[in-house]
Amino acid sequence: MRRDSVPGTASIFLVFLKIGAFALGGVYSMLSFFERELVDRRGWLDRDAFAEGVAVGQMTPGPPIINTGVFIGYRLGGLPGAVAAAAGLVIPGFFIILAFGWLYIRYHEVPALDPVLKGIGAAVVGFLLSVVYRLAGGLIKDKAGVLLAAASFLLLFFVKANPIALIAVSGLAGYMLYGRGR
Repeated sequence: MRRDSVPGTASIFLVFLKIGAFALGGVYSMLSFFERELVDRRGWLDRDAFAEGVAVGQMTPGPPIINTGVFIGYRLGGLPGAVAAAAGLVIPGFFIILAFGWLYIRYHEVPALDPVLKGIGAAVVGFLLSVVYRLAGGLIKDKAGVLLAAASFLLLFFVKANPIALIAVSGLAGYMLYGRGR
């Protein structure tokens, strides 16, 4: 993080409010908005710190995007930053889901909505691929990383391995590969 860009609590809240209001499509598509806003646009985090926040958000109990936001908010502004980030992310979604719920209950039988939802779904897949590509470029830097990523994917996709066990084993493997000589 650039020292000249340390944000205040109000700035953290407003940025996460913007992300919460406009980053539609679920957890993984929201990560591209996080990265663009926090790393690329504002310079509040570097790519490694962002990847660390994503990892913590994924491995802790609860909604991953909120966990990621809380971790990043805490990193940027301590406890007030964490609360500001969480509130900024949750408030828009709460009101948006109330509005969409009402609209869906009222108009769910309108045939024109089905192709719109399919189009949105396809765009979300593109967002996901974009985030995965950028995270992979920042985190996978050698053959061991490629092997860990490939093995994790194969075990999750084909064997339906337990993700929590896989994270624990991958952490141990990472320590064995990268941490023993330090």
